Amino acid sequence: MMNAQMVKEEISFKSDVQLRGTLLIPDQGKVTYPTIIFLPGSGELNRDGSTPNGKFKFDLYKDLAELCTSLGFVTFRYDKRGVGESEGNFHSAGLSDALKDGEAALDLLAAHPKVDGSKLIIIGHSEGCMVGTALNAIRPAAGLVLLSGGGETLKEALDHQRQLLYKEMREKKGLQGFIINKFNTLDKAEKQAQGTYQKMIDSDKDVTKTLGFIKMPAKYFREHFALNVEEALSKVTCPVLAINGAKDFQANPERLKRIEQFVQGEYEIHVVENMDHGLKEQLTPLRPSSYKKDYLKTIGKPIHSEAAKHLTSWLQRYL
Repeated sequence: MMNAQMVKEEISFKSDVQLRGTLLIPDQGKVTYPTIIFLPGSGELNRDGSTPNGKFKFDLYKDLAELCTSLGFVTFRYDKRGVGESEGNFHSAGLSDALKDGEAALDLLAAHPKVDGSKLIIIGHSEGCMVGTALNAIRPAAGLVLLSGGGETLKEALDHQRQLLYKEMREKKGLQGFIINKFNTLDKAEKQAQGTYQKMIDSDKDVTKTLGFIKMPAKYFREHFALNVEEALSKVTCPVLAINGAKDFQANPERLKRIEQFVQGEYEIHVVENMDHGLKEQLTPLRPSSYKKDYLKTIGKPIHSEAAKHLTSWLQRYL
């Protein structure tokens, strides 16, 4: 529930399409406040970090925004293009569109009377880590927070997830395990995945079809696969906070080493025990083949206390 010490503004702003979001302003009597923009993860996620159909009502970005605003930050989160109240086509959008929308949001914030333009902070989650790192290279921020995906590219994340799934499948017992190993099922699946990637890279269309009928967001993959995350990290001169979960199979914590290697400014890195991709506590083992049902069990639960503690402590420098 939103704290009474916050003022809420519903805002429409213009990229090359009309987008809508929610601004939360601390009611602390100050002229301006340091400000945070949230960049979401992959999939059809609205400004709250939930799917519009209501099944996955995680509200991660809503919870993060309310936490940060309670500390004394203006926060802004918005529906992706083609999602929720934002216009545009979700399936034909690529990384360039996400960056365009992020820049438009930063322009909006810089012009807002309650925003301290010298203290604009980017917080990216999952894919938002990649978008946020690339956005900072274009529009340097006062701070960069990377949650569940720092230092990683989309292709690396997808490859990592598939390999973990293959490992699980190879360990299957009985008839299912026999079939998987006897008929090289996983090798064929990997060959098909790489073929699909190549088809999207070679395509000049926003959306292409695989297997003749499955629509794939070619522009999205093509532009993400072209991102040089090491080059983007080398342009980061502001303070960086990166937090991953030890129970997060969707993001490889090994990639956090790139932050140490390439970031020019100071950085802080944490891997939180028993935390999943959505920053929630997970006490049971997560399996790539059945993780969604485990994620559903976290709906309504708070952000992992350790993650909240690290974020709160790191943000104090801007207050």
